[in-house]
Amino acid sequence: MFKSATIKLTLWYVLIVMILCLIFSGVIYHFSNNELAEGLHKQYQELVPNDHDSDDYITSTKAEIAEQSGNLFDNLIYFNVVVFLVASLGSYVFARNTLKPIKRAHQSQLRFTTDASHELRTPLTSMKADTEATLMRYPDNTSQLRRALTDNLTDIQKLDKLTNQLLEISRLDSPHHISKEIVDIENVIKLVVKSFNRGTKGLTIDVDIQSTACYVLADEQSIRQLLTIILDNAVKYSSSKGSVQIRVARQSKHLLISVSDNGIGIPKDDLTHIFERFYRSNNVNTSKRKITGYGLGLPLAKDIAELYGGTIRVASKENISTTVTISLPSYKLDQ
Repeated sequence: MFKSATIKLTLWYVLIVMILCLIFSGVIYHFSNNELAEGLHKQYQELVPNDHDSDDYITSTKAEIAEQSGNLFDNLIYFNVVVFLVASLGSYVFARNTLKPIKRAHQSQLRFTTDASHELRTPLTSMKADTEATLMRYPDNTSQLRRALTDNLTDIQKLDKLTNQLLEISRLDSPHHISKEIVDIENVIKLVVKSFNRGTKGLTIDVDIQSTACYVLADEQSIRQLLTIILDNAVKYSSSKGSVQIRVARQSKHLLISVSDNGIGIPKDDLTHIFERFYRSNNVNTSKRKITGYGLGLPLAKDIAELYGGTIRVASKENISTTVTISLPSYKLDQ
């Protein structure tokens, strides 16, 4: 599809260039002929002291004009051939570069749709199979029904989380729909940490705010989701008796929010891929612990940070620690 589009776009570019070139060539040929005839006429008037209206004079003038016109015509033909070759090559390169981001986005969309469809189908298939099997084999067994419904609820929660992440990604693809307000980072961190402290028995979360007036101009819901994603990963990949440190500091005109853990870490080869949608590190799949996820968290966090002019970096050593650093433009209340 894109090969055909590239060829068509190249032909259009070449057609436009050649039409303009032929028009200019015609104009140049016309005016050059007029200038040539007038110049030769004046030259003969000044240098030839005979009857300028004689047949010999007229014939020689016309012959010289025809010869010069022929040379000009040949030169313009060569020029147009060269322009055609250069325009063809340049147009093809330009067409490919023009379609390259569109092709990349199209391939990303296709891959995203395929992966999303697969991820959505898996829990639905599991829920359907469990429910049908339980109803057929244990029609009167309440404990088996309860277990099946519990498993289904777990799958539904996973599906709900995945759906919410997909919807948030879709929302971020249209940033003009997102309103901005003054967000107090310290408050948001306290709320996010409070929600995690309820279910992290044995794991400690330390918060160190090293700067006052920690404000950013953003959508509070998005910032909460950004911090929730990063903290959720830190908690999820840490040991039950591990610790997570959150640090907030100011650097020039930016706020730096770092979240560090002493969990399983990320292999060096995977660090360049962690912001790709649906990508999960290899050590997650081989880990003895059952760690669920769809590989959408970090890509979504990166989209949120970049939406507000920020960045997100990850430094990690496998089986030692991981530190995620978010940089967001700070906002002064007196602005």
